[in-house]
Amino acid sequence: MKPVGKVLCATGIVAGLLAFFWKDSFNPESLSGARILLTGASAGIGEQMAYHYARFGAEIVLTARREAVLQKVVEKCLTLGAKKIFYIPADMSSPSEPEKVVQFAVQKLGGLDYVVLNHIGVTRLRMWDGDVEYTRWLMQVRFPSRKSSPGIGENTHSSHHFLFCHQVCTGWIFQLAAP
Repeated sequence: MKPVGKVLCATGIVAGLLAFFWKDSFNPESLSGARILLTGASAGIGEQMAYHYARFGAEIVLTARREAVLQKVVEKCLTLGAKKIFYIPADMSSPSEPEKVVQFAVQKLGGLDYVVLNHIGVTRLRMWDGDVEYTRWLMQVRFPSRKSSPGIGENTHSSHHFLFCHQVCTGWIFQLAAP
């Protein structure tokens, strides 16, 4: 066998062993009763995340621009087992909307355990061209301030999470330190 074949074979064996012995530490019950704000929930990834959180028995606030579609997602989430579910139509690219949405969610749920930012905010797939204003706007759309969002971090779960979903299907989970 050639050296490249040996490396590929060894890599395959190691990957197989890792897959076989990997222990998934996710506990679905950890989301039962979790208070979740989910943006961009009217279609695609956001809609599917809403259904998954509902199956786990979460308390959810959904937001997107299209109210009629949000109402249908809410109805399905109720049939799937969401403990509580609310919605607020909003355009998260508007400077005042993120704060309004977070305040609504905190008021309805009594705080937030998870904030899933899945709204669009168009990212140009090219090198940065020095457009500071566009970058500032994009950051404002994607990363609402915790300081302007009381209720985030006042939770019953052990940690606070933000999940950022990028439209090209990448995502990061940031665990936030307690205030």
